[in-house]
Amino acid sequence: MDASEKNQQAIRRSTRLPLEVPVLVTSLDPASPFSERCNTTLVNAHGCGLIVPRSIAHGVRVRLEIVSAKRHTTARVAEVVPLGGDPETWLIGLELDAPGNFWGIEYAPADWKIEENAPAAPEPSPATKNAMADAKPVRPGRWRLTDISAGACYLETGTPFQVGTPVVLSIRFLNAECVLDGVVRVSHPNVGMGVEFTGANPDELSTRVQELVGRLSSNREAPKIFVGRKEGLQAKPSPPTQTTQDGPPDALLELVRSGPTMTAEQFFSDLQAQRLGNRRDPRIDIALPVLLSGTDVRGRPLDQRVITINVSRRGALLDRIHGALNQGDIVSLARLHKKEQFHVAWVGEEGTPSAGQIGVSAVDPNTAFWEDVLKTTAPPRLEPATVRDGEKGQ
Repeated sequence: MDASEKNQQAIRRSTRLPLEVPVLVTSLDPASPFSERCNTTLVNAHGCGLIVPRSIAHGVRVRLEIVSAKRHTTARVAEVVPLGGDPETWLIGLELDAPGNFWGIEYAPADWKIEENAPAAPEPSPATKNAMADAKPVRPGRWRLTDISAGACYLETGTPFQVGTPVVLSIRFLNAECVLDGVVRVSHPNVGMGVEFTGANPDELSTRVQELVGRLSSNREAPKIFVGRKEGLQAKPSPPTQTTQDGPPDALLELVRSGPTMTAEQFFSDLQAQRLGNRRDPRIDIALPVLLSGTDVRGRPLDQRVITINVSRRGALLDRIHGALNQGDIVSLARLHKKEQFHVAWVGEEGTPSAGQIGVSAVDPNTAFWEDVLKTTAPPRLEPATVRDGEKGQ
């Protein structure tokens, strides 16, 4: 194994988390002076990756500082990868001189525990000792998993991320750990947030989450949760959830996706109903003509006849939409001498099977717009998808 392979192995031998941390990188080599403010792209117990506007030679030692936390350490350049572009940038891999939880993550992955023979940090200067004495740890908000299904989860926290934020979740219990990608679909300040799981292979993702749910349901230990922001990525609009031959829709996922159009009281009432094994808004597949009116993204009036794909007490999935709408827009629906306003909960993405579709949720929580349809169709029965503090699901 050559030196480069050893360096890469050193940096990658603990779980890497895609996390953006603003840092100041300063050269400790008089022959190669520089100082750059940049952001990490990923971190672990042994180092980090970051993008810089200059090429840095292998082996150069640097001072790495989290300015906001007054925390610093030393490291050396272990990898240099040109990224091109104009102006050109480089991806730099840094190996910490003293491996550990330099990033201050409260519930760090299990393999961040450092071996006893890890290299010791060099003796700091008196000035460095004084600065370290004033250092404060970075303490991200605590997270508590309260609800989880194959497609989504709800996390209680006093510091939720904004809607649309791509995130990575590390869920640890006993000696197991599950790392999942996701997107924040609904956020309640000082309370919590709902996350939709994402992944390149939906079947593999579903299997992993179902295994996680099974383990959580069979153990009473409360899982330890880390949630990190995945910077530089754009969240895609929520696609519609439709009934399949494999089983009923994911009720928690549908609720999380509809969350932005609901009041907090409505959301938590529905969430509680799911925990009890009920569903306030059963969804049925039915094609009904509806007149839609509104204003598109360019300010032009919309007045068109569309078709429902499915409906629930407070919402519907609509097809044959001509004109661009944004999530959060207000439209009017009319049928059988009824007319009501609805929020646009999501918009089907162009180039996908859901193009030309939108999901809507009634502005009036006590709507009776679809009451006559629902009375003639028996609602499907959905199983609860809840795990609270590691207790067995009911």
